[in-house]
Amino acid sequence: MSESIYIVSTKKYLKPIIETQIIGLSRVIVGLPIDHVFDRFKTLVQAENTQLSIQQLFKETYRRNGVLKGIFAGFSSQISIQLFKQYYRWPMMILIPKYYKELLPQSQIENHPALHKGLAGATIAIFESLVTCPLERIKCQLMTQHKSKSIIKQLWKNEHQFSHFVKNVYTGMEAMILKQVVSWTNYLYWDHKIRYLFKESPNQALTLQQIAMCSLLTAIPNILFVQPFDSVKTAYQMENNSNYKQLTIPQAFLKVYQDKGFKGYYAGWQLRLSQFIVQAALSTPVMDYLERLHGLPNDF
Repeated sequence: MSESIYIVSTKKYLKPIIETQIIGLSRVIVGLPIDHVFDRFKTLVQAENTQLSIQQLFKETYRRNGVLKGIFAGFSSQISIQLFKQYYRWPMMILIPKYYKELLPQSQIENHPALHKGLAGATIAIFESLVTCPLERIKCQLMTQHKSKSIIKQLWKNEHQFSHFVKNVYTGMEAMILKQVVSWTNYLYWDHKIRYLFKESPNQALTLQQIAMCSLLTAIPNILFVQPFDSVKTAYQMENNSNYKQLTIPQAFLKVYQDKGFKGYYAGWQLRLSQFIVQAALSTPVMDYLERLHGLPNDF
């Protein structure tokens, strides 16, 4: 009897996990090329205190290093990160909120209808920061370097001991955790809240116009709240990070302000907004479909 219950329980979770993983990997293939270009130049604008416009920076990068080593610098690291992220993200995005909603007392759910989404966001953010920080560090350094170099050799050459090498690739870990927690809790909360504003019932599918509006409205709070943390993370992880890597988080925030002013916190916001709208346009219908299929829709 217990064995049959175990098999049923395993099938109950295995099917949605496999389905969400396949859909997540498909989303990478569709969205990554354009997503990378937005991320590449957003990171470059954050790293360089330049007066060049985004169009001029694009042309200068192309002139200096061409397409593969210029426009698509860091693409190999980016595709590794995104394939890995999307493989675990979608099962976590669907099943962890479901787990918290079943775990929390009903009174808390009624008083705080999106609490399960916030807790899920914090859980995913901490996990993701721990496992992807080295890849993010390498990607950020590739995107901000001016000459093509072997990043691993460079990091190892600079840090002769293995423990120092590990510390180097985990540079900016604290800033990344902060950024990811703010980003994930914002995204899951606002995505959930805004999607259900358009629904008459929890099982209703969104129209294309509603998906577009959800994408835009979800992007705005993300830019407002997350971009300053992202700018500080870039400062820690970029190639020329010697002025930042020994600073505490408050000191790094102050240093960004001293170097670039308030606009330094929102450097590259146009690219990040465009990037997030594209990401949300791909993610919103997928999230809505998977949540209706495997999650626990909430009608508030």
